[in-house]
Amino acid sequence: MTATEPTVQTGEPMHRQLWFRVLAGLVLGGFVGTLMGPDLGLMDQGIALQIGEWLALPGRLFLTLLKFIVIPLVISSVMLGICDGNDIRAIRTLGSGLVYFVITTTIAIIIGFTITGLIQPGSQIDSSQLGAVVRPDIVAPNVGGGSIPSTIVSAIPTNLVEHMVKSDMLQVVIAAVIFGLALLKMPNIEGRPIVDLMRSTQQVCMTIVMWLMKFAPVVVFGLIANTVITMGFGAISAVSLFFLTVILGLLAMIAVYMFLVSVVGGRNPVTFIRDCRDVMVLAFSTSSSSATMPVTLRTVEEVHKIRPTVGRLVIPLGTTINMDGTAIYQAIAALFIAQAYGIDLTTFQMVSIIVLSIAGSIGTPGIPSAGIPILAAILESQNIPVEGIALILGVDRLLDMSRTVINVVGDMTAAAVLDRLFGHKMEGDAAPDNPA
Repeated sequence: MTATEPTVQTGEPMHRQLWFRVLAGLVLGGFVGTLMGPDLGLMDQGIALQIGEWLALPGRLFLTLLKFIVIPLVISSVMLGICDGNDIRAIRTLGSGLVYFVITTTIAIIIGFTITGLIQPGSQIDSSQLGAVVRPDIVAPNVGGGSIPSTIVSAIPTNLVEHMVKSDMLQVVIAAVIFGLALLKMPNIEGRPIVDLMRSTQQVCMTIVMWLMKFAPVVVFGLIANTVITMGFGAISAVSLFFLTVILGLLAMIAVYMFLVSVVGGRNPVTFIRDCRDVMVLAFSTSSSSATMPVTLRTVEEVHKIRPTVGRLVIPLGTTINMDGTAIYQAIAALFIAQAYGIDLTTFQMVSIIVLSIAGSIGTPGIPSAGIPILAAILESQNIPVEGIALILGVDRLLDMSRTVINVVGDMTAAAVLDRLFGHKMEGDAAPDNPA
């Protein structure tokens, strides 16, 4: 198998296809985790937790290796996306992608507010629960607290090595864009060695992805088993209505994506979501859109047949700033906690939450539970008790896994939509085969 083979091979029996084996690992991991977890009480929890740590070891190694190639893959993909296309059109695609992500994030937050307003999950919280709430030890970043000029200046890369070490993805993406545009203005004979280096770097990263994906079923099994052993399913019952509200919001966002894929992207939404299954299961298991990005990028190019000049720009950008699933979660959580404390939010406060959620999503690390500090900052800015976060921490892990799925599907949807709108205008790409 080469590094350019698609993940989904329709000619193989279903039980041999990767998505089916990964899904089987997920189900089996949940079953084993339930047998060993606190819900049934079949074994000592100290021993179960130790076993869970060992079961999760392959997954942690898997994530470490994926994160190892994220930075070189982002840099090479963005630079190639610009160098393989016209510079002005590449900038136009990046700008359109930014506008697109802001619009879909706004839609996501409105969906969260609407569903929470209809279901009113916070009103079901027993006031006695609030008395036992302890303020969680969470450092709230200053979301939207600085001036706009200072925020813009802070996004410009200063020390690329430092940004790479700290995984400051927004600065890394901007640096790659600057380098890519500079290469376009250089004579071909001088810039070609760097372009060839970036092309080789990308191929090396994708080859590593191919190696890692062979172990994906074992990885998913271990991560899910450890999660269930650690927290159990019983943690959902205390805030089950909140959990259900978030799930409904995420499903509503999936419906929005399918509408965009069909109407704007010109693709069959059923086929599209089916071809996303490998990435969706991996995102659910890892709770990290950054760690999933190499597989996402490979899927949009090889399975969805999206032009590389579009995919290599949109996917790294989306992984950095597109957090629709997280935005829905923050909107629902903020309104849920306000309802639990009997706080009626004004229209101005709701608009403020929308703006702060969009601002907070820019550059938020695509790692597990990265949205919790942002939520703390939003609550503080609106004088909503941050202590209320303790009410939802029990289900945060499972919801984090779910909203990561939405984040990566949103990235792939954006690539499909922008490929339809701008892909044919990008130079150097043949028209892809439309899978619709």
